[in-house]
Amino acid sequence: MKSIKQNTPYKGNDLDLLFLKEKAAELLFEINHAHPNKRAELHQTLLPKLFDKLGTNTWFEFPFNCDYGCFTQIGNDCYFNHHLSIGDGGKVKIGDNVIVGPYVGIYTAQHPLDSQERRAGWQTVQNITIGNNVWIGANVTILSGVTIGDNVVIGAGSVITKNIPSNTLAYGVPCKVIRKIK
Repeated sequence: MKSIKQNTPYKGNDLDLLFLKEKAAELLFEINHAHPNKRAELHQTLLPKLFDKLGTNTWFEFPFNCDYGCFTQIGNDCYFNHHLSIGDGGKVKIGDNVIVGPYVGIYTAQHPLDSQERRAGWQTVQNITIGNNVWIGANVTILSGVTIGDNVVIGAGSVITKNIPSNTLAYGVPCKVIRKIK
């Protein structure tokens, strides 16, 4: 399976998806339970197996979690602090020189408002894109369908529900552009 198609209902218990999720879970177990002095080795051996693309000189603090990994592309020279969670049923694309604080969640899934559809297991996804030279503060939540432009700073604790244009400082619940950055 290449990826889940945006805005197309699917069931999370699809056998192909469960296989991909199990494969990711096995890699993540090994990554998150390794001895600290093995971290550099894991960045070179296991993390590239997890992601669709993993750039050079990119570092993860553990623990880290994702649903599939294979739907996520990460650029060069990025830093991800501990307890990052990526719900990557949809595609997640992260640019170069991105810094992500602790306890950040990136979630592509959307669940139906209708309770019968939810109980039946239906959901959809919308892709998320994070540009280059972005700093995302601690405890930020990025929801499905969001694009964050280049050279953006997102303040801690923000909940991002809409696109954030390039060269801006944004924060709040919901996250809003506060001002341009020169």
